[in-house]
Amino acid sequence: MQGHLDIPLSQTGLEQARQVAKYLAPTSFSLAISSDLLRALKTGEAIRDANNSFDEIEVWEVARERCFGELQGQAAEVLMNAMKGKDKDQLFVWGPEGGETGKQFRERVRQFVKDLGRRVTKLEGEDSPKVLVTSHGGFIKDFNMMLVDELGCSMPCENGEWGMICPNTGVSRYNVVLDKEGEIQKVVCTQLYYKGHL
Repeated sequence: MQGHLDIPLSQTGLEQARQVAKYLAPTSFSLAISSDLLRALKTGEAIRDANNSFDEIEVWEVARERCFGELQGQAAEVLMNAMKGKDKDQLFVWGPEGGETGKQFRERVRQFVKDLGRRVTKLEGEDSPKVLVTSHGGFIKDFNMMLVDELGCSMPCENGEWGMICPNTGVSRYNVVLDKEGEIQKVVCTQLYYKGHL
């Protein structure tokens, strides 16, 4: 479990980044944002290197994976054992020693959404901007859960797949309507966790 550990991409991760870059090469982006952690940033850089629509990637710490404190760097089973016996409400307020609680993580995801909306409204001359965000599986999962639970986002699936961790280089696409302040008025997910490029 990596959390905030800044571990570089493995050879497999680098190859996955090249594959998703090839898949996204025809897409023209108005803005690119990445988590500051290397594994997300290097994926964003691979996409940029295969795409002539943007040069700069804005690095946002708020888009980091959840911090798992003392459990970072350990096997996932250690986290599963620490969570055992806790119901959904208990898990939301629980966090490992030195890590974020589920509630703190959700607040950070909400802050990311607010920051993103404000940033997009500042893009000049863009009627329907496309924004690239490279982040982390758990962050994307919580982002999706927040969109569904709090903003009524419709998803292109029927079995709650948005509540699962996004696979490495999984691509999701959203159509978002913002007001002038950058608040989301409507959001629809049109593609969830696509990995056909792998």
